[in-house]
Amino acid sequence: MNLWNRIKNFFKTKNTGKVNRVGIVAEYNPFHNGHIYQINWIKENIQNPYIIVILTDKFTQRGEKHIASFKQRSKIAKKYGVNKVIKLSDKYSSQAAHIFAEFSVLELAKQKIDYLVFGSETNNVELFKKIAKSIYQNLDQYNKLVKQFLKKGANSFPRATNLALNELIGQDISMPNDILGLEYVKTIYKHNLQIQPISIQRTIPFHSTDAKDQFASATKIRQMVKLNQDISPFTPMTIEYSPKNDIAFTYEKFRKIVRKKSPQSLAKYNMISEGMENLFKKQVELNSNYDDFIKACTSRRYTSSRIKRAYLSILIGNKTKF
Repeated sequence: MNLWNRIKNFFKTKNTGKVNRVGIVAEYNPFHNGHIYQINWIKENIQNPYIIVILTDKFTQRGEKHIASFKQRSKIAKKYGVNKVIKLSDKYSSQAAHIFAEFSVLELAKQKIDYLVFGSETNNVELFKKIAKSIYQNLDQYNKLVKQFLKKGANSFPRATNLALNELIGQDISMPNDILGLEYVKTIYKHNLQIQPISIQRTIPFHSTDAKDQFASATKIRQMVKLNQDISPFTPMTIEYSPKNDIAFTYEKFRKIVRKKSPQSLAKYNMISEGMENLFKKQVELNSNYDDFIKACTSRRYTSSRIKRAYLSILIGNKTKF
């Protein structure tokens, strides 16, 4: 019997009447048919589920603005079966995967969840458990490898951690939702939480611009919104494009802040380190729009996501250091 059938049989045991509290970490940018599929899967495979979602507020984990408000996203999620929605503060949501995942899972742990359900590309929770255990059993060696790869070739943090994993246990975790899934499991292992992680195969790749039947990625749907195309086959939400919901339209405000602040002051903001303050001071003078600024600052050392998060930290005044 394969793992999938074992999981299904495990949950389809006699209904004892116990309420099972199920956690989901989400952005819903926007809420779409893939999310409905996940909610329905939980209802079909977990007895008496009480579904709790921790939802990002105004900004995403990648440092971009949501195309719909927290209230809109929360309301539609409840309409389709979510029982409770709690808010993840922007200062925690727009962080690297390991920080975002840890704060999200710890907040859900306060809600006494029994299960954490998430989508991933490889759909292999047992592998994530194995990796998490290996990391914490060899933490000094793992951290040493990460530091070595950060220095070697000016690798970005995500690439350095993946190279360290490959060196330590011969595993390659590089897909966006696999990375988050592993970080969720690492948090559970690190804090000895009594939470059972469950993975569901993603229906569409995270950044895909293709559609498949009634499924399209959030990236694809956002592109369609911007082009004023019909999104109704893929999401129950009605969304009209607004410049107010596009991070690019904050660039002039950002430029004013960076021009006004000294490099020393900029260095106090979250995500600003290793000379990034000087890079930002230089590039705001050379680039007149958001997209060009992000592109100019992106390098092997700094991913575009890292630059976007640092940009956002300055924009919202986040000086919390993690």
